[in-house]
Amino acid sequence: MDMVIRSLATTLLALAIPLASAQSLSLTIGNTVAGQTPMVKMAQFIFRVNGCADLSKAKVAATAEGIVGNARRTIALDPLKLQQQPGVYAISDRWGTDGTWVVAITAGCLGATAGAIVQINARTFVRDGTQFFSRAPSPADIETALKAYASPVSVPR
Repeated sequence: MDMVIRSLATTLLALAIPLASAQSLSLTIGNTVAGQTPMVKMAQFIFRVNGCADLSKAKVAATAEGIVGNARRTIALDPLKLQQQPGVYAISDRWGTDGTWVVAITAGCLGATAGAIVQINARTFVRDGTQFFSRAPSPADIETALKAYASPVSVPR
């Protein structure tokens, strides 16, 4: 009987591991209309934390990273948590229209980390320019994204 219980427990554990890893932490970036809140529609974009079993434990951080003229700039951002939609946050423009900008986002939940770099133009985010990571974006990732976006072959501003 003990052997049957052990075998059943081992089988259940083997099945549970792929299910847990299938829900790895990730981010989804979207238009502000998806926020379904009038106040959020003035933001640049919204993002959702996916794969967090307990969203009350999720921690998010964001910075606007830019080059204005020849000066490198970093602005700490406060993602606005949407009360009606757990795990959804809005990013408002605090960087203006001058220069080249990206927003670096890091989310953490119960030991897992995910990140994204979102290119910004004067009006909204650039969907094709968004990069996703299974870790926090590194300073090198941010610099590479800024240089690529500032190059003449990037999306026009």
